[in-house]
Amino acid sequence: MRKERPAGATPAPNDPAGPEPAGGPRGLAETRCGFAERARVEAAAAAGRLAEAKRVYEVRAAAALTDQMAIGPAATQASKDDAHRSFRAAVAGARTRGQVEAAAIAWLAAINEINSDGRIARARVAREREAVEALLAELARLAEISEAGAAMAAEATQACQAARAALAAEAEAAADAAEAAGAPMRSGAKKRTGARAAPKGPEASVAVPPAVVQAVPVPSWPGATLAAGANQAGPPSELPPDENRSPTDWLVIDIRSPEPQVVIRLMRRDGRILGALVDRLAGADPAARRHWQLLLSNFVDSVAAAAIDDGCLEFPADNPFWSQFTTLESRETARGLAALGFRFDGFAAFVDGRVPGQRDLALAVSSTGLLPARVRHWPRPDEAAELFNGVRASTDTFIAARAPALTLGELVRLLGHRAELLADLWNEWPAIRPLLFSTSL
Repeated sequence: MRKERPAGATPAPNDPAGPEPAGGPRGLAETRCGFAERARVEAAAAAGRLAEAKRVYEVRAAAALTDQMAIGPAATQASKDDAHRSFRAAVAGARTRGQVEAAAIAWLAAINEINSDGRIARARVAREREAVEALLAELARLAEISEAGAAMAAEATQACQAARAALAAEAEAAADAAEAAGAPMRSGAKKRTGARAAPKGPEASVAVPPAVVQAVPVPSWPGATLAAGANQAGPPSELPPDENRSPTDWLVIDIRSPEPQVVIRLMRRDGRILGALVDRLAGADPAARRHWQLLLSNFVDSVAAAAIDDGCLEFPADNPFWSQFTTLESRETARGLAALGFRFDGFAAFVDGRVPGQRDLALAVSSTGLLPARVRHWPRPDEAAELFNGVRASTDTFIAARAPALTLGELVRLLGHRAELLADLWNEWPAIRPLLFSTSL
């Protein structure tokens, strides 16, 4: 008879009965690819604004040059020479003194008009020159924005492609695991329909990297074997009697428990619980104690690094920027910044000292579906450099959501390439796993 899942148990990430966890591969791929598309649109718009600014600058600059030539000394002198020739012609044709005076008045009026028009033209040209210089500065700014937008779009596209590749790899691994798990059914067992798959043993069926194959324990049901380099097979559809099964099959991490489990305290870097675990696993042997302390510390560091890569972070409530968002919105914003190349280094700063500007922050905020115009506080450049001050990886929440049963399959999938460095830990995992679910040692 199939065991029912206890109330409150968290479905595993690949459990068809439960939705994909927040920040899962599919959601991450959709977020990053949507952000990449918006970044490409923004880059195209920036290029369009740059082209239009170039056109306006060229038109205004040509007009200013024409006006400048029109009020040049040569043009002004030519106008005055024309006025003087007109005056001399009028004097030569004058028959009375009054006609001569009228010709002189007309000549002086023409000179005054030329001078007045020159002053007006010079003021207009000065304004045009200032406008052209402003357009030139704006053109340089738009060129920088266009270049930055193109770079952002390229990085976001790479992040999208990487997320899609990871999603495809996980789907392929899941298909391989499903094929391996379905092999016993095809050999004659009845296939169950309309219900969830039978509970598996302590270690979920996943594709295990070659470096840790030797570390995978053999399943506890009778007759199970594990071929070198092959995926671990699930239990047959005919389950063995309950007394032959592991009593830890349905253990899960309970993040809301008033008495935190050892794994939660370990992820929170509780030094006392780490010492207690080392006592249980190594006893008084100094060499064994150092070995276990290093293994467990590396395990916590690997989970923390995976949480940072996934953007599963906790943000300080007193930060003027992060306090404007919910935790989920802040995490999506951090993922958007990471897609643009502004990644959290796990300590309090950005990787390689790359600090986002307000435009980068606006793009990251928009990737969450929020309107940047609704953000009340944007950090100044000096504040942006300290944006991750007080931020930490939410390691306990991350492992509870992504590896709730702490099976080897879940952890290998969660840690990726980092799992290969923990082969010694996986060798002893059947003994360690029950300790991590306890509330005291």
